[in-house]
Amino acid sequence: MAFGLGKILKMFLVLLIGIGLSSCEYFSKENEEKFELDYSVDTSGIPNDTINFNDANISLVNGYYYLGYEKYSGIIYKKQVGFNISTYSSILDGVLHGLYTSYYDNGKPFEVRNYRNNLSVGKQIGYWEDSGELKFEYNYYEDKKEGVQRSWYANGAPSYVYNYKDDKQDGLQQAWRLNGSLYRNFQVKNGTRFGLQKTTTCYALEDEKII
Repeated sequence: MAFGLGKILKMFLVLLIGIGLSSCEYFSKENEEKFELDYSVDTSGIPNDTINFNDANISLVNGYYYLGYEKYSGIIYKKQVGFNISTYSSILDGVLHGLYTSYYDNGKPFEVRNYRNNLSVGKQIGYWEDSGELKFEYNYYEDKKEGVQRSWYANGAPSYVYNYKDDKQDGLQQAWRLNGSLYRNFQVKNGTRFGLQKTTTCYALEDEKII
């Protein structure tokens, strides 16, 4: 009888462990779905009308764009004096909402961003003027860095690949000098860094020698 009872208890224990593991797995999946970030931007309420920022009826007051006395919705064109950049900003109820694009004087794209309720969300992409190649590709959520952040040199070589969570470095962080030499290669976990952290970038190397 004792042997039979022990066997039954073992079977019951195995069953409980199985149920526990299943519950943990379900809870984990449920949390993943619960905390999945929403990057969507609804621009259906934005007219296609475009107005020049220099128009006498357009004003920027306390962070809001106005057309006359009403908060503006539409596209605002602006020439960035001193930067030779032209920008087109999607505006809803006076604030940045939707696509923001900017261009060099030669017509090539400078930056592409997305906003939601005046906060940066999704990808921010920058381009080199001469080549038109990617300069950077950042990811944001509600104005905070989130996910992979990439940058390239003008020749197309990678500059860095950083990972962020809630605007803080999290996970693998890598950076390269112009000659392709890896000078940062570390992990960040709970705010602590582990690995190679040479930060000097003001010189180039050839065969690991300063030039």
